[in-house]
Amino acid sequence: MTSADRSELAERLAFVVGGVNRRLRPPADSLTHIALSALATIDRRGAVRPGELARIEGVAAPGMTRLVADLESRGLVAREADPDDGRSHLVRLTEAGVAAVAAGRRDRAEGVAALLAEIAPEDLRTLEQAVTALESALLRTTPDPARAR
Repeated sequence: MTSADRSELAERLAFVVGGVNRRLRPPADSLTHIALSALATIDRRGAVRPGELARIEGVAAPGMTRLVADLESRGLVAREADPDDGRSHLVRLTEAGVAAVAAGRRDRAEGVAALLAEIAPEDLRTLEQAVTALESALLRTTPDPARAR
């Protein structure tokens, strides 16, 4: 595949990913994509400092502070003292937060399933191979935030 072919494929994939993300956007009255992403990060990593969460999510610390306050007011996260630093706190999921992550994942999966229902079986096999390759590339190229400490 030539460099031009790779560039064209990258543009097409970016268009498709953007379209899928727009199609899966949550309703206006529900949690935003960044809120669900932050909750999912806490779910995967366990209790985390807000600053670390901001770095993982790629948002500015003041924005994460506002988001954590909103999530806390909704009862989805709780703050607890950081045992390693008395000046800081950790954010952990509440039971409602765990349920919100599960519902968000389920809703996104249902949206993707609806798109997949429109694809021919032979194309689904090709898509499965492509997704496997993309998953591998993501795992190889995503830095582990735990090693960055």
